[in-house]
Amino acid sequence: MTAEKKIAQKRLTLLQVAERIRNVSEACRRHSVSRSQFCEYKRAFQERGFDGLMDRPPIPKTFPTETPCDVKEKIIV
Repeated sequence: MTAEKKIAQKRLTLLQVAERIRNVSEACRRHSVSRSQFCEYKRAFQERGFDGLMDRPPIPKTFPTETPCDVKEKIIV
């Protein structure tokens, strides 16, 4: 099992524990996870299943006000 799948499995276990004991706060305390993080895991699982619990790559940063490359080249030359 890969590291990503192990992390996803731990998150799934958290969701299962919360459902079994019917107490989100207690499940979060046992797994040292915030309630807001729990809600993110739950939403991701509902939307995408087990794959939703895996870490996703970060969103690439864009800079809409960045000077275009051709203008930069003219300034540098």
